[in-house]
Amino acid sequence: MSHLSRIKTSLIDKKILTKTLQDLNFTYKNTSGNNTNNDRINCDNITVEKNGKELFVFFWNGKEYSLLADLQLWTINIPYTKLLEKITQQYSYNTIIQESAKYGFTNINQKKLEDGSIQLVIQKWN
Repeated sequence: MSHLSRIKTSLIDKKILTKTLQDLNFTYKNTSGNNTNNDRINCDNITVEKNGKELFVFFWNGKEYSLLADLQLWTINIPYTKLLEKITQQYSYNTIIQESAKYGFTNINQKKLEDGSIQLVIQKWN
């Protein structure tokens, strides 16, 4: 018997989330579903797939995305906690790049450190 688990995230921007999924080489599609009030919503959920098989869904609750997955049937060769860390890190990186560009900053250097963190150097010339 399968059991869907809903893991809360702090992911709120659909455009940045879909860019993040692309950066991490995931295939996804927009899907509709019901929100927590059981109201029908249109194309706010993001279903992540591999080889035509659904892996997990980012479910939009009206304020943020939750990761919705059947953890008993988890078929990805990385624990869901590590996967969510990678997605969150890339999402944060994309958010910083997007927001800093709005204020005239340019990404001049980035380096992935041994501990898995990303060192990012941005600058702005007046």
